[in-house]
Amino acid sequence: MNYNEPFYQGSYGFPQGSMAAAGPGGPGGASTELREPLKPGLLAALSTAGYSDEPPLLEELGIHFDHIAAKTRLVLAPGRGGAAVAPEVLQDADLAGPVLFFMAFGLCLLAAGRVHFGYIYGVALFGTVSLHWLARLMCRGDAPGPGGSAAASPVHFFTTSSILGYSFLPLCFLTAAGTVVSLDNTAGYAAGAGAVAWATWAASGLLNRLLRLHGARALIAYPLLIFYSVFALMAVFV
Repeated sequence: MNYNEPFYQGSYGFPQGSMAAAGPGGPGGASTELREPLKPGLLAALSTAGYSDEPPLLEELGIHFDHIAAKTRLVLAPGRGGAAVAPEVLQDADLAGPVLFFMAFGLCLLAAGRVHFGYIYGVALFGTVSLHWLARLMCRGDAPGPGGSAAASPVHFFTTSSILGYSFLPLCFLTAAGTVVSLDNTAGYAAGAGAVAWATWAASGLLNRLLRLHGARALIAYPLLIFYSVFALMAVFV
């Protein structure tokens, strides 16, 4: 050991090439490209736009407009019975459409001079919980799923709520008609019965497909008929 050497090294040399600029494919693996800045202003702050390499905000929140349009078309054409539904659409737990439909139902009643938002919320919550519990009892976990593969996962609450909410659309048409003409007559009773039958047929077809039932559509349609009849009574009588 040489005691004449200083205790510390006074100068440091840096090896050339050890800190090469790391590009997207360089040794560091880090990209030197900078993100383009977001647009300034109030409108840009309130919009859902973000960086170009990020998914849209609505997609991150689970709101898919193609699924909303597909489920709405299924309710408007209930004769298809859910046979041609894509599995990802059928199992989607989107609640954006149902919330809009229930709000439209309440606003139409409000336009007709009836304030029933509390009743709507209570009946919808109690009925959805009860029907979901019934769906869990009727679900066949050993049967092939909507995509043809075995599905052992249980039916989720928001999936059931989404189907019940989208099938609520015919009752919105009923209350919209009630803002123009009175429904407390024979024509109104017939329109109410038709709206309930329409909603029940659409919901039973989708739930029958989701629960993988065979020959049990009438069984699941009976409680659905009671559920939607309560809202029809609100639109016609209350």
